[in-house]
Amino acid sequence: MKKSRSMIFAGLAAVASFVLIAPSATAASTTIHRDSATGDPYSGNVHGSLISSVVQFESSAGNATCDQSSLSGSVNSDGTGADIADATYTDSSASDGSCPNDQGGRTAMTATNLPWSGGNVTYAPQAGGQGGTTTTNNVSAKVDSYDGWGVSITCHFVGAGANNSVTGSVYNPDNSNRPVGSVAESQAQLSQVEMTLTSGDFGCPSTATLTATYQILGETVAGSGTFDETLYITG
Repeated sequence: MKKSRSMIFAGLAAVASFVLIAPSATAASTTIHRDSATGDPYSGNVHGSLISSVVQFESSAGNATCDQSSLSGSVNSDGTGADIADATYTDSSASDGSCPNDQGGRTAMTATNLPWSGGNVTYAPQAGGQGGTTTTNNVSAKVDSYDGWGVSITCHFVGAGANNSVTGSVYNPDNSNRPVGSVAESQAQLSQVEMTLTSGDFGCPSTATLTATYQILGETVAGSGTFDETLYITG
């Protein structure tokens, strides 16, 4: 396929902000618990599954939506060492997992340079809103898109924050302001988190954003690969 400036870029990089959740005061300290706000400290593997209807990827060049996404990583009980080992963004409408874009084509997003290491989860609640924040460092991804005429473009992005980071909001299972009220688990919300272009074809947009909400769970049995542990964050 030829590559052209006219191609409207339809996706942002695979971004994952791994989080565990909080409800109210300043972040002098952070503790992640299992089961409840007073449960034992939790260090270990965590998994995020998409609970918003789609992941939205937007840029000045165009937009794409994916109806399937998951995040895998780990975190220490004090919120340090929040790493992402894997992040996927796919759509059930195509056998290759590519996501539809608003230019009549498809967009495929691939997380690169995994793991994304050195992040943190911080207890930093706001009245009537989030319980804390999560920052994922060293985020990078490749986005391949084509439009309805078969014109393709490849763009490489990194997180727009310090250390190529992205930052999202986190909510405890009992926070009445959590984004998806029907899901009584910790939630991570990414609201138009920004990515910056590092390289790519002529016509790649200089920035792009991602919006999505994930349910975050830990393992009751460490190393089991079964994510059924409710998580809380306190200060």
